[in-house]
Amino acid sequence: MTPAFPRPPRRRAAAATILVALALTPLTAAATDDAAPARRWLVGLDAASSTVDGTEPNSGLFIDETSWGLGLQLGWLVSPSFMVRVNAIAADHELNAPDVTVRVGGIAADAVFLFRDGHGFRPYLFAGVGGYEAESRHVDLVYDVRGPGVAFGAGTFVRLGGQTSLHGALRVEAVNWEDNQVLWNSPAGLIEVEPPLDESGWTSKVLLGLAFRL
Repeated sequence: MTPAFPRPPRRRAAAATILVALALTPLTAAATDDAAPARRWLVGLDAASSTVDGTEPNSGLFIDETSWGLGLQLGWLVSPSFMVRVNAIAADHELNAPDVTVRVGGIAADAVFLFRDGHGFRPYLFAGVGGYEAESRHVDLVYDVRGPGVAFGAGTFVRLGGQTSLHGALRVEAVNWEDNQVLWNSPAGLIEVEPPLDESGWTSKVLLGLAFRL
């Protein structure tokens, strides 16, 4: 029978070191995760092609239904697949009167459902509610109307590198504009005209821009 000899000190120390390292690995990983920023904030700036639902031009004053504007989004990533977001978009639409425009804009709170976690291409669906305003940008037109609305649509984030992504989206909004008097200071004097926007109208936005994780 071969006698049992004690394990050499070097082997015993190496085995103890390995066991300690294995035991501390989860703690080290947790400490690293805690030290790294979560990067849950998202900030984005978009160019927006805006389309509004105008009224029939029977009053002689009507709106150009398509224009360009800017959009800003600020989001908080609740989980890898869900984000809450504030979205603000505005565009100036021309009227058929010289140098007269109407700024149509709104701010909405969105619930965003993201797909393909961990991939560079992340499509999403969203729905939201908000408040909207259309205001004349000329002293000769007295027009300032507000209303609540709902929004829904789809978009995508495409990672370009690091924390920067290309953003694109289609946004559809149903707005219930309040009834409001519209006065136009025409060459013939101050007259009441039909509102340039349909009181129960639709607006849509096509967005393209950049988003950054912070």
